[in-house]
Amino acid sequence: MLYMTGGDIPLNTLNLIISSMGLAVSILGLFQIRTSRTLEKRARDYFLAFFCILTACTLANLIEQISGEYTGGSFLWINKLSLFLESGVSSVLPVFLTGFLVYAGGQKNWKGAGEFIVSAALWLVYIALLIYTQFSTTIYYYDAGGSYHRGPLYPVLLVPVVLIMAVNLVTLLRNWGKLTQRIRTVVAIVTIIPMISVLLQMRFYGFYLIVIGTSVSAYILLHFILQEQTERYFRQEQENARLRAELMLSQIQPHFLLNALGAIRDLCDTPEARAAVGRFTVYLRGNINALTESGMISFSSEMEHTKAYLDLEQMRFESALRVEYDIACSDFALPTLTVQPIVENAVRHGARGVEKDVATVSIATREFADHYEIIVTDDGPGFDPDHPRLRNDGRAHIGIPNVRERLREICGGELRIESELGKGTKATIILPKEAVKENADIFHRRRAKNAGSTP
Repeated sequence: MLYMTGGDIPLNTLNLIISSMGLAVSILGLFQIRTSRTLEKRARDYFLAFFCILTACTLANLIEQISGEYTGGSFLWINKLSLFLESGVSSVLPVFLTGFLVYAGGQKNWKGAGEFIVSAALWLVYIALLIYTQFSTTIYYYDAGGSYHRGPLYPVLLVPVVLIMAVNLVTLLRNWGKLTQRIRTVVAIVTIIPMISVLLQMRFYGFYLIVIGTSVSAYILLHFILQEQTERYFRQEQENARLRAELMLSQIQPHFLLNALGAIRDLCDTPEARAAVGRFTVYLRGNINALTESGMISFSSEMEHTKAYLDLEQMRFESALRVEYDIACSDFALPTLTVQPIVENAVRHGARGVEKDVATVSIATREFADHYEIIVTDDGPGFDPDHPRLRNDGRAHIGIPNVRERLREICGGELRIESELGKGTKATIILPKEAVKENADIFHRRRAKNAGSTP
């Protein structure tokens, strides 16, 4: 039996301990990924795939270590299969790291990047060598008793993996200036540790240092990204709170309050007065609720608030303002106070800015394979979208920038505004289905939790 220097611990026992530690680290990483509420979806998907592969690799290594003690003869295939799976699966991890480095360097299409293509090609060479060695003894083999042996060409097998790690190191250095100091540190660690582990494993026969090296470096990467995204999450929560306060104040403007109260006063002692007061209450409630809702609300709730605003404006302008609805879908969620500010801009700068008897504002929704759209149009005078100021009333315009920023930060949405002088304006809110569903689920879980804790 092989022993480490000093004869204290058998090498097989040490490898078994290393494999068990690697598996434990992998499972711990999976647990943290599944329970984290601050990981962005793209990062969660990446690390979930990464640690699933890592867990499969460490599990295969553990099986290979255990089976190596008890198998042989007709059961020799267990050893071969375990080692093949371990080697094949673990070799994917450096390629994953290449994709991460390219993406962190600013290339969104990381799959088409030259560095990633080179890494993928080297991985295919490695897999081809693995397949070849199942029918040869020149790289590695098992004897009839189930013992593992390296062949004369064993170093050739590790050349593609070392080259992939070299590609990662070059990619890191190339993108050095584009990365934050924290990302630089962690990526340097997770690039260098596996490379050193591979070189040491080539030097010391039978010592599976690469297993623990890969597991620990992967966990370090996850820890740093979790820490960075947690800090970003709480910074964004604070920013969202500020934006919600600004947005509410921008919607409850003195001129509108006075005009609405004037319309209600003229209708006193009539059923219309009671209806006006009710709609005004709904409008104010929607603005106030925006301060307490940090995530998503249903489209129907947003439209209730928006219709309350439009009803009050129609009381003022009567037949001079026409509102059209074309709601093709409504079963989705969106950030609070998303539609109402856009509609208010359409009324104030579109419908009310046109010199004709009847002005029209329309609200429509559409569902597509991967996103929802809310379209708000008016037949007003339009404007130049490239002009730095979209308003001409002398007051700070925070509604549109707030909507655009909150759409991007909360659900990855987008606000597009198209306008042409003399032909009106079209505002399109784009809500990605996947992000909308994820954030809506979080919102409903929080609401259920808060409801359950209310005495």
